[in-house]
Amino acid sequence: MEFTISNRAKKVTFGLMIVGLLAMIIGFFSQKEYLHAEVIGDNAVIVTYHHEVKDLEKLKQNLKDKAAAHDVDIVIEDAHDHSHAEGEEHHHHGIEWHVMASSRPHEGFIQHHGHSAAETVAHLLHSGEVSLPDTHYKRFWSNLMINGFFFFSIALGALFFLALVYATETGWAIVVKRIFEAVMMALPYGMIILLVVFLTGTLHLHHIFHWMDADLYIEGGEHYDPIIAGKKAYLNQPFFWFRALVYMAVFYLFAKGFRKRSLMEDEVGGTDIHFTNYKKGATFLVLFAVFSSTLAWDWIMSIDTHWFSTLFGWYTFSGIWISGMLMVLFLTLYLRKKGLMPQVNDSHIHDLGKWVFAISFLWSYLWFSQFMLIWYAHIPEELTYYIIRINDYKILFFGVFIVNFMFPMLFLMSRDSKRVYGILMTIGAIIFVGHWLDVFLMVMPGTVFEHWTIGLLEIGMFMMFLGGFIYYVLHNLTKAPLVPKHHPYLEESLHHEI
Repeated sequence: MEFTISNRAKKVTFGLMIVGLLAMIIGFFSQKEYLHAEVIGDNAVIVTYHHEVKDLEKLKQNLKDKAAAHDVDIVIEDAHDHSHAEGEEHHHHGIEWHVMASSRPHEGFIQHHGHSAAETVAHLLHSGEVSLPDTHYKRFWSNLMINGFFFFSIALGALFFLALVYATETGWAIVVKRIFEAVMMALPYGMIILLVVFLTGTLHLHHIFHWMDADLYIEGGEHYDPIIAGKKAYLNQPFFWFRALVYMAVFYLFAKGFRKRSLMEDEVGGTDIHFTNYKKGATFLVLFAVFSSTLAWDWIMSIDTHWFSTLFGWYTFSGIWISGMLMVLFLTLYLRKKGLMPQVNDSHIHDLGKWVFAISFLWSYLWFSQFMLIWYAHIPEELTYYIIRINDYKILFFGVFIVNFMFPMLFLMSRDSKRVYGILMTIGAIIFVGHWLDVFLMVMPGTVFEHWTIGLLEIGMFMMFLGGFIYYVLHNLTKAPLVPKHHPYLEESLHHEI
């Protein structure tokens, strides 16, 4: 049966893109650049910021006014302002203030939230109530990295499972093979986003990958970092780009080859193409076993350059796999409900549900194993990754684990629940968003540190890319019959019953 994109599907996907774009634009222009505040006793704060600051006096006055609104008087002393004059203008390349704060005593006075005067001033800065316009767009670039990797992962997860189906000569999945193909052929969607992030990082338009800064490798220099310098043989831009292009080329060529042979099999039949796919699938799994770990090191773990984990590659792989399986499950349920795939029965849906259930437990096992081993060993260079996530992202950090572990366990354990459309779509959507948040937690603590939020920028960009991705996949579905022809295991799949 041929598939065409319905008008309703077009409205939903384009609606997501338009609403997401508008929300993203509003969020983009509301980004903040935070100043760092260190409390020294009850009445002193050191405020630092290491980039160019315009209209410094206005910033000082804003801090004074906000503090006064909380019954705190402050005196600001410039320790360093690192400025130089050019004509009549002053360009500030960094500030360090010593702020003396004192509470206004009056009858019935209660300190703001029980804080000391210094803590009240620090709260104004840490919360962003007093801040600068974000001229470096940290949140924007970080969100672009999150969504690029997440949607690349969905396509890669579908490609991996299709290769697994071929290498293991699995019969039941042949009926839904075209859905896996449609999702995996969206690889360029995530690749383009990632390449934009990598290229702009190379041009120093952002510092997601701060190891790309050449000053870190100059021994004796002001910014020399011996730990990062010790990783230079692996973490250098030429080798990074070489690896990234190799990963993407290999994945795309295998996906293209599987798709080409699948369409050819519809025409010629026989078993030759099947056995070719069997060999190619096995070859891909060998390459993927290496590349899935190394790309996780390169693209995600290197954001926290001082940190390392021997389980991180496997942990990232489990997230890739579950994301791909969820998208395939959603599309299968959608097409079946529309009456476009009557060949798909409850047993096929049950098997897809089992995979979602099983991979969720794999992800949970790896999450806990990585966390428990690192936390128990208490090695500083490993523990640092979790300290910032527990200190500044605690609810989100543990919440993501609970959602991605408890929801599958509670709602997908029984046989019947894996066959119910409403349960699968609802729980699947929750897990899907949960794994987007998992990628969020991989990236944001190493780029914006404690100054994070989930606002219009985050939600809008996710919606925009989600709408575009779904439309891309639906368009791929229009290019071939929904059910393959002449596959050696097609009859087995059509009569699959468990």
